[in-house]
Amino acid sequence: MPFRLKLFPYKMGSVSGKSLAQSLGVKRVRPTYDARRRDIIINWGNSRPSAILHAEHDLNKHSAIALTCNKLKTFQALEAAGFGHVPIWATTRYDISNLWGVHPDRKVYCRTTLTGHSGNGIIICDNTYELVDAPLYTIQTKHKHEYRVHVFKGKVIDVQQKKKRLDYTGPSTGIRNHSNGWIYARCDINPPQQLLDECCNAVNILGLDFGAVDVGYRERDNKIFVFEVNTAPGLYGSTLEKYTQAFKFYLGELNGI
Repeated sequence: MPFRLKLFPYKMGSVSGKSLAQSLGVKRVRPTYDARRRDIIINWGNSRPSAILHAEHDLNKHSAIALTCNKLKTFQALEAAGFGHVPIWATTRYDISNLWGVHPDRKVYCRTTLTGHSGNGIIICDNTYELVDAPLYTIQTKHKHEYRVHVFKGKVIDVQQKKKRLDYTGPSTGIRNHSNGWIYARCDINPPQQLLDECCNAVNILGLDFGAVDVGYRERDNKIFVFEVNTAPGLYGSTLEKYTQAFKFYLGELNGI
């Protein structure tokens, strides 16, 4: 009996989860699903334990996702493994103030939530008087380029770059998200190979089989900054096709095709 794919989304209403399941032609399953031995469970961003016991051939353990969706735990795990490509960070006002003294020309990002995305929960400060209580603080990296690198089983399957929309006329807030005029593009982009390699390294350290790495690149001194890894990224167009191809190829390998 051949292996078959099943998608286990972090919520049934996940748009990217629905799109991927439709593209693969597979069913989405709930936490109570009784997985068969020949099922390959694609864990799409679900960090909570469930009745679905993880098998060796399944993709993305819930424990690895729980680690990855917490930004502080992500930084701690990467640094513990000797990974040197994260922003300067601290967990107390006192510590961040001392670190900030070395870089007084930069801003501090107070991250009031450890599991937010798209800039949610970030308060940007220009001086120590503006600092608010937060579980994580990071110092501005002053990078020009920012990418989303999609990694599957140790290989890069797609790369996008954040670029400002030409028709955007709103204010610049310091947060590169869709509401501030930033979009993902894949034309005319040229990330360095080291950046791609380090994204694969980060995904591996975090114990993931796949993930979309948000990473900054400061060209003047060749600095790389991994900000977070997404385990249920938005999918559309070419990116959806790349993920579909990657999962189908993996299935084919297990089935000897």
